Amino acid sequence: MENKIKSHLEELDILGYTVIEDVLSQEELKLAQEKILQVYDIQKQETEGVVDITKTVENNIARMPFSYDEYFYNLLNNNKIIPYIKEVLGDYFILQTQNGVIVQPNITHSQNKWHRDLSYMNFVSDPPLAINAFFCITDFNFKTGATQLLPFTHKINYEPTPEYKEKHGISVEAKAGSVFLFNTMMFHRTGLNVSDQVRIGINHLYCRYILKQQIDIPALLNFETPEDPFMSMLLGFDSHVPTNVLNYRLARKKSADKKKK
Repeated sequence: MENKIKSHLEELDILGYTVIEDVLSQEELKLAQEKILQVYDIQKQETEGVVDITKTVENNIARMPFSYDEYFYNLLNNNKIIPYIKEVLGDYFILQTQNGVIVQPNITHSQNKWHRDLSYMNFVSDPPLAINAFFCITDFNFKTGATQLLPFTHKINYEPTPEYKEKHGISVEAKAGSVFLFNTMMFHRTGLNVSDQVRIGINHLYCRYILKQQIDIPALLNFETPEDPFMSMLLGFDSHVPTNVLNYRLARKKSADKKKK
């Protein structure tokens, strides 16, 4: 088992990605598929009268589903995946985002363009700044619109030419229940789903705490700090920027009290 972990980490380091199979059971996959579609429906209702997300780049993306359903909250700390994240990022890291990506058959998705998931488009780092953990809730292959990657591009500080992308892009082949990890600075995109089935994935971006979260997660959770120290760290409560001087001093006191224990 230890050799298998080392092999995955080596692929992640050199290629920029690796596929880990049999992370979720069939029962878990069924629940995930049902629940992510429910969350997306709720989010469409929440924006009704303000913005029609089905007509924007937010179409078929369920943002931060863990704040809507406990199933996705538990997925954040999956014990088959977190050990890999710790090996790459160390013991202190945060969740930058969790998003459900729903790819309908024969419909263009906002994620179809080549991109990196951080806005620092021309900035790469070794060791990595961030790692994506993409849970395959349905089968990922060329026909279903699997995520396409440009291997090794996590090591360059510029965007490849269209000709290079066309020649070297690959589709991630992964069965439902697998998770593929990739360096967040690798160029990637969603493929076109030409099957007759919806393709669903749950993307997690884990990053070093010096980076900003996509959404202020402690505020999203009404600053209700989790009792579990790991989840408190992961969700950004321990590294949240104080909003005023008093809050800063209270945070310093809290930190000092922890050290005394």
